[in-house]
Amino acid sequence: MLVASLPTIAAQQISVGKPAEHISLQITISQDGDIHVKHLVKKDKTVIQVNTISGTVSNLTVHDVNGDEVQYAVIGGNTGVTIFPTDENVLVEYDLSDVLFLKDGIWTWSYFYPVSSTFFFPQGVELLFANERPVHLKDVEGMTCHGCNLNLEYIIDEPTIMKEVEWEGQRFSIYVRSLSEIESFSFDQPSKKISFEVLDKKSFVTLIIPLKLLWNPYQVYLNDEKILKHEFSVNETHAWLNLRPQSEGIIDVIGTSVVPEFSMFLPLIIGIAIMIGLQFRTKINLR
Repeated sequence: MLVASLPTIAAQQISVGKPAEHISLQITISQDGDIHVKHLVKKDKTVIQVNTISGTVSNLTVHDVNGDEVQYAVIGGNTGVTIFPTDENVLVEYDLSDVLFLKDGIWTWSYFYPVSSTFFFPQGVELLFANERPVHLKDVEGMTCHGCNLNLEYIIDEPTIMKEVEWEGQRFSIYVRSLSEIESFSFDQPSKKISFEVLDKKSFVTLIIPLKLLWNPYQVYLNDEKILKHEFSVNETHAWLNLRPQSEGIIDVIGTSVVPEFSMFLPLIIGIAIMIGLQFRTKINLR
């Protein structure tokens, strides 16, 4: 095995071989924010280069997929690895630090790497945000982005509270996920509106709304001004609605219709259906 080190001066600009062709790039994040990176690159009969992800790189190892040694050179400051011709695919692994930061309960990473990257998150992360757009992991552990340039944010074990509202003798449970305190939660059926107060600014708020109570799509207002929202993970029973208020205040979520409204129209709908059926039957009998 040959291990060399190329100069640190202008290391990011050094290019000894052609860019390696990635088979996969996996990034595993631990509960404490530790990061482990695996680049799996295709074998090549020429010299190739793998640039490491920006950050502080440690515990760098390079070997082929069989665990055998390969000849390589480390670019100064661990900013990259030059790999000499190989007969097998090569795995470049290292730990990465000084990129993921915890502030006010939110882990944040400004990530850029021009290769498709798959992130694996610790237990307790069900919902994450890529450039503030929600990604619901559901039953999977990871997320893949293509040609990644994103601001990644996530919360471990995000608090979830249940708010119960009642209408016409029925009880409906609305779940609220947020680090912010939520107060004055209410539902107004005539105006098709859920209202509550957020006490913290720039905190993610996610509502899980039963469609039997309030149908999507929704419009969201903060102190009577319309704000950006994201609807996702909509199924036959619930819709997930995410927002990020930029200040404290009153949030109003207005739906297109409240399902109990349809109970008032149900006799009319049934009556119309019966009339149409009778007319159709009469036409058949007259033939």
